[in-house]
Amino acid sequence: MNIPPEKPGQSPLRQEVFKGLAVLALLVLLMMWLAGTFIDKVQPGPPLPRPSPPPLQTHKVERRTFPLVVEQVGTLRSKDEAHVSSRVMAQVKEILVNEGDEVNVDRQGGLQQGILARLENRDVLARVHQAEEHVSAMHSALEMGRARRGAAEAQLSAARAARERSLSDYRRYSDLHRNQAATGQQLQHMKSQRDVAVAQAAAGAKELEAAEQELERLQAQLKQAEAALTEARVMLGYTAIRAPFSGRVVKKLVNVGDMVAPGQPMFIMESVSNPEIHAFVTESLVPGMKVGQEMTVRIDALDRTIAATLREIVPKSDPKTRTLLVKLSLAPDPSFVNGMFARIEIPRGEYEALVIPNRSVREIGQLQLVEVLDPDGQPQRRFVTLGKRCGDLVEVLSGLREGEPVIVP
Repeated sequence: MNIPPEKPGQSPLRQEVFKGLAVLALLVLLMMWLAGTFIDKVQPGPPLPRPSPPPLQTHKVERRTFPLVVEQVGTLRSKDEAHVSSRVMAQVKEILVNEGDEVNVDRQGGLQQGILARLENRDVLARVHQAEEHVSAMHSALEMGRARRGAAEAQLSAARAARERSLSDYRRYSDLHRNQAATGQQLQHMKSQRDVAVAQAAAGAKELEAAEQELERLQAQLKQAEAALTEARVMLGYTAIRAPFSGRVVKKLVNVGDMVAPGQPMFIMESVSNPEIHAFVTESLVPGMKVGQEMTVRIDALDRTIAATLREIVPKSDPKTRTLLVKLSLAPDPSFVNGMFARIEIPRGEYEALVIPNRSVREIGQLQLVEVLDPDGQPQRRFVTLGKRCGDLVEVLSGLREGEPVIVP
């Protein structure tokens, strides 16, 4: 057989055709393979039985009764808070504490320790020295006055004794003169002695009276000098700014070199031994509250729930907010900081809620879900809305019904 020779220009065309047919055949085979033409198919028949579920630990959704609690916001405060100020006008010489320092007040021998700052006291100290010198001088003068009174008393006693002798002698000479046993000259002489003795006794009495008056005047002046000394010492004590009670320095309002005036606050102190919660409570909640009632306080910053006692209900309502101020006492705690945010829980009866164990809840992002067993015993995923946590249980607001079994891991 004779094959005609190829014409020029036909060989490349045939090659392209053959390539196209090969690609098409490959695509057809690939589609047939993807469609499962070359795989043995399972013959239709009845469905296989479902495997039995593995044993799971479950807990039924329960309905329980809980106390109804209304939260009110409050602030952690100190029962004892003081603005420590100066009683004299002076310059601040020294500051001994910083903000946040603990100050212990110890009373020993009638003097209160716990000095916060010292003021310039040179002028007051000079007044103290001057008053001390005045008191010393008055003591010396009083001793001299007492010596003068003693001398006057001795002189008066001697004058009175002489007067009694002269009176006795005069009476004796008078009797003798009547009996003509003494001359008139002798009687006149005894009379003169009597008059002199009486005059000396009277002068001694006046001298003693003057000495006693002088002594009383000196004693009065001594009391004035001692009062002035006491006042000067008190003023000197005012130059030492002392803490009124043991506590913490919350704020320092002055610096060294500042001039302070009487009544000007220098420090703010609070007692750490008497913490309280101050809260403004809605009027409708107050009738159910009683002084001495035990309540629960939540301090978010410390992540703690603390027992408190209702100490006081201020009997005055705010007309703008319709709230009353209540104060709750807490046990001392070094972690408390004045001004912390707190929540007080006020009981208002009871309510019912569905609960499940905390361990049965899974969280995916902001979603919360549980595994629930269906009637066939198979686990099903169920999204739920949860409420408050009560120990190991959590309230279910929606998504479950009472009695449904939930899986507990």
